[in-house]
Amino acid sequence: MARAAIRNIILLAFISLAGIIATQVFWIKKAIDLKEQQFNHRAYVALKSVADRLIQDSKYKVQLDGINRKSSNYYTIDFSSPVNVSMLENYLVIESRNQNLNADFEYGIFECTTDSFYYGRYVDLDKIGKIKRLRVKAKPSENYYIGVLFPKQRTYLHEDLELLIFFSVVLLVVIGFFTYTILVILRQKKLSEIKNDFVNNMTHEFKTPISTIALSSDVLMRDDIINNPERLKHYATIISEENKRLKSQVESVLQVSQIESNKLQLNLTDVDVHDLINRVIKNFEPRISELNGTLQISLNAKNTVISADEVHLTNILYNLLDNAIKYCDKVPLIQLSTQNKHKGIEIAVKDNGKGIDRDSHNMIFQKFFRVPSGNLHDVKGFGLGLFYVKNMVKLHKGRIALHSIPKVGTTFLIWFHNVTTADK
Repeated sequence: MARAAIRNIILLAFISLAGIIATQVFWIKKAIDLKEQQFNHRAYVALKSVADRLIQDSKYKVQLDGINRKSSNYYTIDFSSPVNVSMLENYLVIESRNQNLNADFEYGIFECTTDSFYYGRYVDLDKIGKIKRLRVKAKPSENYYIGVLFPKQRTYLHEDLELLIFFSVVLLVVIGFFTYTILVILRQKKLSEIKNDFVNNMTHEFKTPISTIALSSDVLMRDDIINNPERLKHYATIISEENKRLKSQVESVLQVSQIESNKLQLNLTDVDVHDLINRVIKNFEPRISELNGTLQISLNAKNTVISADEVHLTNILYNLLDNAIKYCDKVPLIQLSTQNKHKGIEIAVKDNGKGIDRDSHNMIFQKFFRVPSGNLHDVKGFGLGLFYVKNMVKLHKGRIALHSIPKVGTTFLIWFHNVTTADK
């Protein structure tokens, strides 16, 4: 799938999700606002009926000054003259139930002149039994106002929103699934690109030795080549070398296949790391000399014997040193050092090459991954070297770490447990 098409799909997907979320939030807000308006209306009607009942019970000519909403869940009933409050709680419960206002409340009676608290309590509508007259000694000559608080108003408002909340949860699940799908698409696209690059690199890597072998074979088939033993040997040597190169490339792919299928068996023996390093660097010194580079060796470890597969340990060092040379865009300066650390030996391979972007640090050990270099393809390879290195270190129960700064260089640190703590 084309990159532009995937980008458009993702954009449309997120626009759709944003629209769905905005619509859901809008309707939830509208539902809560409507529920709150219904609550306020029922509360007002209930309190108005309570006030009318109290006025009818009074021996005086009582004037209702108004029912005021002081906050979202607090109301007051104000009178202009003394009122009998002995049946207040009874009326509050009756009128609340008449209006289907099934919300617990607190009420208080306050003296108007001094604004002092006179009487009040909390009423749980689910637990209240028979209501009696209030035993209050209200002074008939004084004015009182009544405050009613609904502390669980929010709970009441949300009681009838279970279905809406359920659909909201379903929506979140759909959004999560949709996001996961997008991530899978992006991951598959990335894997597809990596595999395509691998196939292209492998085709190119195989094509060169095959072409060379084919050309050399054609020369060997000529009749006049028999009369020139030196040329015969030269082309036979070319075929042999290219065959070895081809075999090495095939083996690197097969090794990865064996790692993934857990069929790779290690032949563990006691290996002296310093002896192995000295053998490996002899093979690299000619390559570094051709580039006028420098290979600095600092073998500081005292305990150098580990339990390892010598062949694979050699390949680990070879891959790290080979990368240090291949990915250097200047005169190479490679530092290889060892030290004893955490009852083991740490091997450090440091270069002054191109370095690796921080964004690529987590992917550098993945199969087929190669650090993006735009349209430049100046470094050959399959993207299998560091994948092999990490898995081999893991099979040896070791650890590998990476420190890299773009345009400065890269350091690979590998650690293996020592077989013995005795000095060698």
